[in-house]
Amino acid sequence: MSIKSQLNSTRDFLMVGIRASSRAAVQKPEAERVLQACLDMVETLGRRPTEIDVTEIEMTLSVMHKAVTELDDETAGTRAVVSSMQNAIGRLQGVRAELAVR
Repeated sequence: MSIKSQLNSTRDFLMVGIRASSRAAVQKPEAERVLQACLDMVETLGRRPTEIDVTEIEMTLSVMHKAVTELDDETAGTRAVVSSMQNAIGRLQGVRAELAVR
C-alpha cells in the first residue's frame, strides 16, 4: 500500500470511531474530541504524504496511544471506539515502517 492510501485508511478508521462514539448508549464527548484531534493530525499528514518523515508519524502514534489509554474504560460503550483507534494505529505503524525503508 502506498503511504497516501495507508493515511486514507487511517483516516477512515478514525471516522468509524467518531461514528461509534456518537452512537454509544452513554455519550462521551471527550471521546469525540480526542478522535477529532487525531483525525485532524492524520488529515494534515495526508495533505502532504511525500513530505512527511518518521518523526511526525512517531508523534502522531504517541498521541494516539495516549488517547487509547485515556478512552479505554473497558466498557461496551468504548469498545468500538478503542478498536477503531487500534486499527488506525496499526495503519500508521505500517506508514512508519515504509518510511523507515526509504
